[in-house]
Amino acid sequence: MSEILRVGLDVGSTTVKIVILDEKDNILYSKYQRHYSDIRKTIYDVLTEAFSKYEACEASVNVTGSGGMLVAKWLDLPFVQEVVASTEAVERLIPETSVVIELGGEDAKIIYLE
Repeated sequence: MSEILRVGLDVGSTTVKIVILDEKDNILYSKYQRHYSDIRKTIYDVLTEAFSKYEACEASVNVTGSGGMLVAKWLDLPFVQEVVASTEAVERLIPETSVVIELGGEDAKIIYLE
């Protein structure tokens, strides 16, 4: 497999989520796991499992979520603020949407789109 995979890692207040997409936006892998405040171990486990399936592939990884900035610094990866990530995804995938409501383990957000 010579394509560059895209990986999204969402580190929230209670869970870690990961998704791996191919170049055509097909979901190749996804996982949702509670971290029970052991974020480092959970991220290690989630990434190890995910990348064991795609060892020979190149990947572009971005991190988001309420705990994402610190994780992005630990791993030297790009951080995308979660409202920005949600807005870009909805505008691209569901362009007719006018309002996005996100409920997380720590907070709630409402985004009005034009």
